[in-house]
Amino acid sequence: MARLKHTPSEAPRAPERGVRAATFRQLLQAAMDIIRLKGHIPSVAEAAAHSNVSRATAYRYFPSRSALVTAVVDSSLGPVRQMASDNPNGRERLHELFCQTFPRFKEFEAPMRAAAQLSLEQWGLERAGLLAEEPYRRGHRVRILEHALEPMSPLLNPRMRDRLHHALSIVYGIEPYVVLKDIWGLEDREVERTALWMADALVDAALRDSAAKRAAAEAAAASTPPPAPEWFDAQYNNRARIPEHPSILKYWADASAQALRRPEWIRDLAYGDDESERLDILPAASGAGKAPVFVYIHGGYWRALDKRDHAFLAPPLADAGATFVQLNYALCPAVDIEHIARQMTQALAWVHRNVAAHGGDPARIVVAGHSAGGHLATMLLACDWQRVGPDLPRDLVKSALPISGVYELEPLRHAPFLAADIGLTEASALRLSPAAMPAPKQGTLVTVVGGDESEEFHRQAELIAKAWGRRVVVGAERPAHRNHMSVLADLADPASGTHRQALGLLGLAVPAR
Repeated sequence: MARLKHTPSEAPRAPERGVRAATFRQLLQAAMDIIRLKGHIPSVAEAAAHSNVSRATAYRYFPSRSALVTAVVDSSLGPVRQMASDNPNGRERLHELFCQTFPRFKEFEAPMRAAAQLSLEQWGLERAGLLAEEPYRRGHRVRILEHALEPMSPLLNPRMRDRLHHALSIVYGIEPYVVLKDIWGLEDREVERTALWMADALVDAALRDSAAKRAAAEAAAASTPPPAPEWFDAQYNNRARIPEHPSILKYWADASAQALRRPEWIRDLAYGDDESERLDILPAASGAGKAPVFVYIHGGYWRALDKRDHAFLAPPLADAGATFVQLNYALCPAVDIEHIARQMTQALAWVHRNVAAHGGDPARIVVAGHSAGGHLATMLLACDWQRVGPDLPRDLVKSALPISGVYELEPLRHAPFLAADIGLTEASALRLSPAAMPAPKQGTLVTVVGGDESEEFHRQAELIAKAWGRRVVVGAERPAHRNHMSVLADLADPASGTHRQALGLLGLAVPAR
């Protein structure tokens, strides 16, 4: 336990049965009634009179007003103080704690305020040398928070762990109620949401700062110079890595032209006002309606290609029972990546609101993308959809299937073939890196990387799996003998693992091997 200035007050032990147990409960209820109905902290004598118990008897159970208030608080928060979670995720364990505690704060707000009032009153008396009773000491939240934060300990350096512990002790307690209700006039539910938002922000800051310090320490210990620009080009310039890329591009063009001949296509629907904000839909072949929706985002390092270039992916998925949607977006350097990310949220909001008219089920949306499109698909899984539109569900995107995705953008700033076009800064690269974001609270992700891709693309996939954990990153495909471009064809191949992963995420039948 973290070092405290004082040991928290412990409630008197309640008798287990019989008349003594009934008397204890009677006095305790009397104190709670006085706090709730009369608005002040009772003395032991007042609680005795209210419950028709003699003073001498009352003082045997509660030798001081502090003991009485300690028992009141313990009765109010007993289940919270005894909470023992085995959740291995520290953030989720903290959420469990807040979600269990704040409804009790609401129910027992008056006793909790009374306890805080007594603590402040006694602080003044003690400072003046006038305190004539045993003081009421607060602090049980320290142990409670320590248990909630335990799974995060390996991720935080000791100093940052203590700082987070201290900071959360301000957010977790009756204090947010006093400030947010008395000063701002917020309703109970909004107080709870604000407190949990503050807790999440503090956790994010602690994890980010610890990770930065750990990375700096590791870099200093390694004492190796950073890779040369040529190394970044060799890792990320896929056309230079793949001599046969002209033939692959031709295959994409020919196969897509063939796919676009299907008469069912609905082409160039506007999801926004700009000419680049267009999408195509190929309805599920079954035509039965309420088909799961597969949204695909093309790659090209945010600066090249078009939705029509990958239309060959659509027919196999539509034939399997999915409504296929492919998106266009503006390209760098005319716009930046952040602009493109906003376009994609706009597009997904349009899909959710309108896809039912084309036979799709807005409650079953899976997003996939290749390369830069994989980055955008992953961003959409992490999106806070309530901020995009109050009518949108928090789990608008049920799953993501990024193929050869990029989850940490910092290396791309150092690749000469690309850096000037995408114009990332250190700050924007971090802000737009999914691996630096908190793991989504809902949804799943499966990564795909070709076996012959560069070491960096494999590292990128391992990075997002480590950053978001097994609860979110539930699968990985590493098809052998596939490079950064040839790996995409597997999505259209019903015999491939990638295609089967897509069907599984969509909830469609996966053919037996």
